[in-house]
Amino acid sequence: MFQGNLRKFIPLAAIASLSAATLTPQPARAAQTVEFAIWYSERDFYAEHVKKWVADIEKATEGRVKVKLHFSGALVSAKETVNAVRSGAAGGGTTSISFLAGLFRPLSYLEPLLWVPADPKVGVATMQKITPIARTLMEKRGLKLMFMFPSAGLVTNCINGHIKSVADWKGKKVRAAGRWQGIQLRAVGAAPVAIDPGEVYIALQNKTVDCMMFLANLTLSAKIQEVAPYITYWRDGANASAYYMNLDQWNKISAKDQKAIMAVSDKVVADAAPKLVQMQLDAVEALKKAGAKVHMATDKEISDFKQATQVVWKDVEKIAGAAGKPIGAIVLPLQK
Repeated sequence: MFQGNLRKFIPLAAIASLSAATLTPQPARAAQTVEFAIWYSERDFYAEHVKKWVADIEKATEGRVKVKLHFSGALVSAKETVNAVRSGAAGGGTTSISFLAGLFRPLSYLEPLLWVPADPKVGVATMQKITPIARTLMEKRGLKLMFMFPSAGLVTNCINGHIKSVADWKGKKVRAAGRWQGIQLRAVGAAPVAIDPGEVYIALQNKTVDCMMFLANLTLSAKIQEVAPYITYWRDGANASAYYMNLDQWNKISAKDQKAIMAVSDKVVADAAPKLVQMQLDAVEALKKAGAKVHMATDKEISDFKQATQVVWKDVEKIAGAAGKPIGAIVLPLQK
């Protein structure tokens, strides 16, 4: 008799247990944190925009996705960032295109000196056209591209004397960012040298190089004017900066949050680009106050330099190949 009643009782107990488990509050899904490597310092003007991007992501995902920024190469150096993110050693990072062009050859169009004019409208429109193409290319190699900033405010920082004319480049050892800038510098008689941006201050201090190509804001935040006070402001851009994540980590984020993050990422470029040119001019004024001797290149000096380095585009087209033609169709008209 007891055994029969027990058989009837067990299913009821199981149901009761299941109901209790269903009613018990389940722990909330833990926030996913992306460890993000940034080679430039937190005092740089770009930091303002990337910090807003991070804050907007956390807000848009209601805290489910957080991005932790590691400035000044504290996580990994610029030259190690691409591999660190691809392997998952870092969740995300930023570098200039020169660090990506070897893996993604069609992106070579975004590296050369003076590739994009310092016009916010042109910069935003150009990035909006190129970014979807670049995202597809980079996903094939394990990276999810968030966004790219167009560049402006190219400067030459030299130890002794300004670079003004094409002839002034001859014989100078110049730190260049990547293969294509190296070709351009050789075209004007300079000797290009590859050095990680985090190591350039010491290289200039030790006179390993005579000059370097940089942006005005980065010159200021890295205090390059202390060792290379002769600055020529070329106004237009060199390289573009890419912000990307490890694709496997990206795929762990829900579709809803991925959509929100991409919306934030697309917006940050449109919001920041109009400020980037003024940001460079503000950096120039700050450099002057810090004791730098700044020469604002004339339209003719810029035109002469650009004309003397046009040889690079034939090589870029050859290396970028058929896959690069859509990007070439966007960038090459800007060179005329």
